[in-house]
Amino acid sequence: MLREIIIILFLSLISVMIHAQVRGTELNLSDINHKGMTKKQTEELLIIALKHNKYNLSGEGTFVDGDLQDEKGSTPHPGYYDFSVGYDDPTAGAIEYWGLFSVSPQTGDIWEINECKRIVYPELQKTQQTIMKKTGVTFADEVAKRRVLGCTDE
Repeated sequence: MLREIIIILFLSLISVMIHAQVRGTELNLSDINHKGMTKKQTEELLIIALKHNKYNLSGEGTFVDGDLQDEKGSTPHPGYYDFSVGYDDPTAGAIEYWGLFSVSPQTGDIWEINECKRIVYPELQKTQQTIMKKTGVTFADEVAKRRVLGCTDE
C-alpha cells in the first residue's frame, strides 16, 4: 500500500512539473546571439508555435521531451534540436505521441518530422526574421542541413 502511494505521488509530481514547464513559456529574443538559440530557447519557440496551432499543452500529462540523444550524445538531426511531444495518460498506461519536432537554433525553422510539415504562420515568421537577423543565417543557407530531416522544402 505504501509503495502504491509513493508511486502515485511520484507520478503526480512529474505531471505537475511538466505542466508548469509547458504553461509558463516565453521567448526573450534579446538573449539570442550570433550562434543562435539555446536548446531551452528552441523549446520555448516550439511551445509557442504549438499553442498557436491549437495543441493543448496545458493538460495534465502533456509533455515536451528534448532528451532525444543516443548513447554518445548525438542528436537525431545534426544542426537541429529535436523534441518529442505528446500526452502521457497514467490511467490508461499509455503514451500518445503528437509528433517529433525539429527546430533550427539559427533560423527558428520548425518541422514536424513524421509528416514532414513545416510550421508557418505570420507571427512565427516575424520571430524567425528577428532570429535570422541576429544569426546572419537564412532559410536558404540551411537547404543542405534540412536534407537530414528527410523532408523537402514546400
